[in-house]
Amino acid sequence: MSWEEIEKNAYGQTISITMWGGSKNINKYYDEFIAPNLKKEYNITLKIIPVTNIRQPLNKLIIEKESNKVNGSTDVIWLNGENFKFAKTNKILLGDINSKLPNIKNVDPNSLKSDFGESIDGLEAPLGQANFIMITDIKNPPKTAAELRLWVMKNPGRFTYSNPNDFVGNAFIRTLAVDILKKNDFTISEMKPVWDYLNEIKPFLWREGKTYPKTSEKNHELFASGEVDFSISYTPSIVKNKITLGEFPEKTYSYVMNVGSFTNNHYLTIAKNTKNPEGSLVFINYMISNDPQEEKMKSSVWGDGAVTKKLKEELFTPQLKELSPEITERIKDEWYEKVAKS
Repeated sequence: MSWEEIEKNAYGQTISITMWGGSKNINKYYDEFIAPNLKKEYNITLKIIPVTNIRQPLNKLIIEKESNKVNGSTDVIWLNGENFKFAKTNKILLGDINSKLPNIKNVDPNSLKSDFGESIDGLEAPLGQANFIMITDIKNPPKTAAELRLWVMKNPGRFTYSNPNDFVGNAFIRTLAVDILKKNDFTISEMKPVWDYLNEIKPFLWREGKTYPKTSEKNHELFASGEVDFSISYTPSIVKNKITLGEFPEKTYSYVMNVGSFTNNHYLTIAKNTKNPEGSLVFINYMISNDPQEEKMKSSVWGDGAVTKKLKEELFTPQLKELSPEITERIKDEWYEKVAKS
């Protein structure tokens, strides 16, 4: 089927995107910019299905696959990392979509190879890029694990990090691990010094480490209210945005730890049992064009990095290569057992 035929068949379709719905700014971007423009240019109606955990709708797609349900519960899914590998392994994705997208030629080719070490094989198209940052408004912040430990102990109650079930909190732990273990290719079995470190600083954390923010957004709220002196994020331009909104102190800035910044992309893919494959392809092709990419780059909108060659920004350096989905997934369970419960 030619692209012209795909666009013709997509005309008038209503498509759904299942996505993390925890950011007001991101939701507003889709509601007020993407949906109206998609409707105007292609007569496609966009329906957003917000979730707190993308694994739940993926599990639902597996159930639908096993029951041979043809018209599935969603069309497009926003994911990356372990969730992409999970979906790929369980064969619930449509197939090679990238070879069908005209705008894929304008995308940074590095973003098309692998996702947290998992070969993409054309199954997902990059939506944006991210790199891990620390956020603070204090002078001379700690930039190594040793410096952070000393600072936390001297300033009890003024630091926390989000639960590693949150991808940002997970990145914080991985960053510490690279510093403590002095390498970027470690296994879970080598992480005992990291759990020891986190347990050592635990009594000096916010609320004595008895509870942790569930998301980085909650961490931002604690920083904004003055309860802690740091926050963490995968979106560097969030600082400018939060200052503009009056949520962060004017002197707030971002920085990276001396070992570097984990850098990755997030993606859009299509469910194998989509009701609207043509509309889904047209939607994703639109999302990787310059206009929506440029709009979401604005700090007042989303502040997400672009993936098109024309708009791609320089990232914080040094850049750390993302670990495998197995490692990031195991960190969640190991942290709970060896830190949260201890």
